[in-house]
Amino acid sequence: MDVELTEILEAICQHAPFNDIAEEAQLSEMTKEIEIQYVRAGEWVISPGTLNNTLFFIRSGAIEALSKNDKLIRRMNEGELFGYASLLRGGKSSQSMRAIEDSLLYRIPARWFLKLYEENDTFSDFFELAREVRLRLAMDSQSSDVSLMTCPVISLLRRQPVSAKADSDILTAAQIMTEKRVSSLLITEQDELIGIVTDRDLRTRALAKGLALDTPISEIMTPDPIVMDSRDYASEAVLKMMERNVHHLPVIKDNRPIGVVSTGDIVQKESHGSVYLISDIFKQSSIEGLQAISRKMTHTFTQLVVADANTQMIGNAMSHIGTAFVKRLLQLAEDQFGKPPVPYCFVALGSQAREEQIIKTDQDNALILSDKYDESLHGEYFEQLSEWVCQNLDKCGYDLCSGDIMASNPRWRQPISVWKQYFTDWIREPKAEALLRLSIFFDLRGIYGDKTLATKLNRHIRAEAKAHSGFLTFMARNANQRKPPLGFFRQFVLDGEGKQSRTFNLKERGIAPIIDIVRVHALAIGSDKLNTLERLEDIEAEGLLPDGRAKDLALALEMIGMVRIRHQKDQIDAGETPNNHVNPANLSSFEKRHLRDAFDIVARQQEFIKFRYAGKRS
Repeated sequence: MDVELTEILEAICQHAPFNDIAEEAQLSEMTKEIEIQYVRAGEWVISPGTLNNTLFFIRSGAIEALSKNDKLIRRMNEGELFGYASLLRGGKSSQSMRAIEDSLLYRIPARWFLKLYEENDTFSDFFELAREVRLRLAMDSQSSDVSLMTCPVISLLRRQPVSAKADSDILTAAQIMTEKRVSSLLITEQDELIGIVTDRDLRTRALAKGLALDTPISEIMTPDPIVMDSRDYASEAVLKMMERNVHHLPVIKDNRPIGVVSTGDIVQKESHGSVYLISDIFKQSSIEGLQAISRKMTHTFTQLVVADANTQMIGNAMSHIGTAFVKRLLQLAEDQFGKPPVPYCFVALGSQAREEQIIKTDQDNALILSDKYDESLHGEYFEQLSEWVCQNLDKCGYDLCSGDIMASNPRWRQPISVWKQYFTDWIREPKAEALLRLSIFFDLRGIYGDKTLATKLNRHIRAEAKAHSGFLTFMARNANQRKPPLGFFRQFVLDGEGKQSRTFNLKERGIAPIIDIVRVHALAIGSDKLNTLERLEDIEAEGLLPDGRAKDLALALEMIGMVRIRHQKDQIDAGETPNNHVNPANLSSFEKRHLRDAFDIVARQQEFIKFRYAGKRS
């Protein structure tokens, strides 16, 4: 096989479903018939109303899928496939595909797709999932707007970055911005970003101050600007813009700037919808206003599910909305009670800290205070602030924690030295029953105030956990307390009561055990990540698990999570309160089969940690 064909084969075998059938001899034959297509931004790949006879693989670039009435359904990036839905319908396509940036595509003939689909169960299973879950939901979304919550920020970029050297003068910078018709200019040295200048900077920092036109641009630039990673979501860009009061964010890939996203780009893409929930939150000056917005969250959640967002996207989006509520309430609280007498950090715990929240959740939070805190002088202020915030979060749909793990509980409102002692005691003298309840504290993210307090505490936790292996033994035992709902012959074990008697709890019996397993491994290697999938990446890089096991856990988490959110969406559509109790009789045969596989993975990984951390003592 020549070099070019080898490169094509290696590229497709890095992504599903080809990575699972990479050893198949047929792939080498198929590769010989793959054609390469280059399309420029704005060009059609599958035009409206045309037949399609190709499976497309995105080698680089980005493609958007549009409905018959030109509604955006979803955006796809490197490694993704499209065109298969029409191939399964004899070439008839209900969607059109258009490049949103210059893209390189591999065209796989229909006959190879249909051959592999008929002959290879692993290959067909992948597209069964796509057809039965993702594509059906995408088709249903034709009457809905796809939220920017699900879009990578890179999809908002409309042009290559426009830049200038730091020794350029103000006149040159203004001429470049005028010629290129941009409102910001990146300042670089040896292709690395060192600053940014906007049209506002030219007005307020140069013209208004009467600076000479030959003044170096470095004199008015913003050095070390706030940036976005190309893998971040658009929702995160909105949040940063709101928090920092900026209107331009450079986007970085591999430490190099690849463009700038502005508020104008976001407005052009979506003038309404779920992203603007965040900006609307920060505009509110009353609890009543926040309550009104909170009632839109159910629609936001269902919109994300219909828009074919995966569980990570939905968790990220809903967590950012929850964080925005907390921040705005704390701002209003400080307006009411005055500025804090000593530094503090309001921290999210559990799913919000991991950025894995969904629609039905209670609040888990705490307060870390500076060691300058004096109970007699400052206690009343922080008691009032915490109680006010927690009670109003409850009014905004984030129920009070039944276990009282909230900042309003004085036990969880302490100086950092006390918090460090808490974790030292839990880690050095672990008690299984207490750790089962308190494991939520090991997922801790600072979201408002002096975030260095949370950073210091997390650093302390990692150091203590890594140094005391006996603690990991207890955590591993706790991770084995909640077993997947599988019995003999892979039959589902039902565990509900009353109205839920024919159900099992997907969160308690599927998702929580995976989170517990991953947390133990993350603590063992000293990972500083909080999100479960990001922790898995660190664990895989560390070589802690046998090859492929980290990916297995990620896939199991996604499969169980997708069944959970679809179940909750169906409940919402039926006017019911969403919960985690699923009746297997209501699942498709496909869902049952793959849930069993996912639960098998969880069970095997529980056995692995039982022996991996068995009998160790400090």
